[in-house]
Parts: sequence; structure tokens; C-alpha cells
Amino acid sequence: MPKFKILHVIRPARGGMKNHLLSLLKLGDKNIFEPSVACPPGDMAREIADLGVRVVPIPLVGELSPRSDWQSLRILVDTLLAENITIMHAHSSKAGLVARLAARMARTPVVFMTAHNSIFYEFWPSWKKNIFAYCERLLARYTHRILTVSETLRQELLIKERLHPDRVVTIPNGIDPTPFCREVDRRAVLRLLGLPPLGQLVGTIARLAPQKGVSYFLQAAAVLCRDCQVNFVVVGDGPLRQALEEESRTLGLDGRLFFVGERADIPQILAAMDIFVLPSITEGLPLTILEAMAAGKPVVATRVGGLPEVILDGETGLLVPPRDPHALAQALARLLSDRRQAVEMGQKGRQRVMEHFTVTVMVRQIEEQYKSVLSSQGLLPSRSATPMEEMSSSEINHGK
Repeated sequence: MPKFKILHVIRPARGGMKNHLLSLLKLGDKNIFEPSVACPPGDMAREIADLGVRVVPIPLVGELSPRSDWQSLRILVDTLLAENITIMHAHSSKAGLVARLAARMARTPVVFMTAHNSIFYEFWPSWKKNIFAYCERLLARYTHRILTVSETLRQELLIKERLHPDRVVTIPNGIDPTPFCREVDRRAVLRLLGLPPLGQLVGTIARLAPQKGVSYFLQAAAVLCRDCQVNFVVVGDGPLRQALEEESRTLGLDGRLFFVGERADIPQILAAMDIFVLPSITEGLPLTILEAMAAGKPVVATRVGGLPEVILDGETGLLVPPRDPHALAQALARLLSDRRQAVEMGQKGRQRVMEHFTVTVMVRQIEEQYKSVLSSQGLLPSRSATPMEEMSSSEINHGK
């Protein structure tokens, strides 16, 4: 079977989107696919290069930037042509905008895009949402598959961009659960983080940006501190860190809530938590929620994006409305006061991740989509259908 060259295109990224791509690079079938990545220089590029994957440096940034976007476009067109790339796979809306234009200009045979989160951010002005929706509709004509990490996100794209359902496929995020199933010395972890040794620990792991809703977690913590012997930890960094630390002091959370920044020892930190919280305003399907469930922790999260597709409310965790710190506090109080229920939810959550949200399933499903499009374009010899291809489109689109 011939090898097909894939060029992944991604803007600067941390967390879920970066780990999603790294999983594809690590676990992809090297007998069929030969990947390379176009991304900006930096830590992510070095991490990709360490895997033995070729990196093409481009000056792609998160926001619209005519000068750097034009430079990125020219480099991508030259690379697609010179390297004889068969599949261009863009990750996120910004990379999708520039990379799909480049693929169109280079006449790249197969074009993919993965939407990792809503591209219609609710804090954008209406004119910006409308322009983005129009651009996405145009670019979708030249995209063979748009992959979404949740069915909710898929439905949003179908409605707002009026896309053909066959072109938009849900493939849920997945993780390697192994690191999150190990026992740790809880006291040693708390000591390392500078956290009190007594009391239950409730925590969140998130980029400290508006869409993550961490302010509502702080407000819920202030409510709980009145009646519960509980401590709180916020893992992560971002543009709102200083403002959130100030809000924490204003709420009187000194000595009870701790900001520990970005950490590499996430499995150990999750193992030390009693409850995991994700108070997001908007989400796709975040890896942190899967990691917390794999660690056997009950989760309390907002009912947004793909979270209800992962968390079975009342069975593996609790769902609350977004922007509602009192509902968040009530859900947390319920689990803090009923340890038996909390433990049962954590165990069921771990089982759910093992069955439905592993990284090997995710990578296999993405590669089956590659093969499906290659076959439809006459680039891959026809073959007997695999068990994955025999699944109904409904099953695939719902991540079952």
C-alpha cells in the first residue's frame, strides 16, 4: 500500500488541541501515513520534532494578522506543492482559515479540518460571528471532512454554516488512561504543592481565560468555605491569572484556595483531589474532564458543549448551568457531604472513559475517515470494509 503524506497545520496551542495532535503523531499508522506539521517555532514545535516528525515553521498566530497570515499562506502553498502532500489537516478555525486557502491554491487532493471548540465565541460581537460563519461556509466547499470533538459542536456547525451532514463527523477526544490509574502518596503531593494536609480537596485544571469560567469556581468556593472543611486548587495559567488571584483575596479565600500555575504532574495532582470541577462557559470536549474521570474522580461541570455527552448527570458526576456559582456550590456540597456517592461516581466515570474515550479509538476513527475520503477520491484501492467502516454514520457521529 502506498504511503500518503499528511501536513497538519496548527496555531500555537497548549492543552487539549496540542495533545490531540501529539496523539495522532504518536499512534498513527506509519505504514500508511507519513505526517509532518506546520506550526510556529517554540515549545510545541520542539515537542513535535522530538517525536521524529518534520516541522515546517510558519508565523501563524491566534488572532487575524494580515502580514503573518499572508506569510504563512505562502509557506504552506510552497510546502504542499514541493512535498507532494496528499492530505492537509488543519486544527482549529484560525489554522483552518489559512491552511484551507493554501490547500485550495495548491490543489491538495484531500482537505480535513478539526473543530476543537465553538468558533462562534459568545463574547464576540455579532458582526465578527457573521463574517466567520460566511468564511466557514465558503471554505467548507473545499473541505472533504470537518471533524468535531462533540456532537453538540457538530450540530452547531450544521445549523450555523448550513453544511451537508455527511461532511461533518463527530470523533470524540480520547486519552491514554494509564497514567491516571496509578496510586500516589497523597500527602507527598499536597506537600509538594504547598497545600494543607487536612480537609478534602476540590480542584480545577484550566487555562485561565474568560471561556473557562474560573471566576464562578472562586465564588462557589467562597460559599463552601462558610460551612465545609475543604481546600481548593487552581492548576493552570493564562491572561486572567492576576485578576483571579485578586478576586480570590477579595473573597477571603487566602489559605483555602491556591493557584499553582502550569504543572507537568497532572496525574499525581488529580489523584490527590477529591472532586474535579470544570466551570466553563463554552467547551468542545476537554481532555481534562476525561483525565479526571480516568483518575476515578467525581466531576462537577457546566452543561455546555460536549460535556453532557461525557458526564452522565447523577451517575458519573453532576452537571450545573453555566455562570451559576450557587448551583456549582450546591453540587459540590452534595458530593463533599456524601463520600460514598462521590466514590461510586468516580468509579463509574473511570469505566466510561475506558470504554468510550481512549486515544487509540480516537486515532483509529480519524484514520478511517482519511481512508474513506482517499477511497472516494480514487487514491486508495478499494478493500473490504473494516468493522469501523461498517458502523452506521449515526454511530460514528455520536461517538459510540
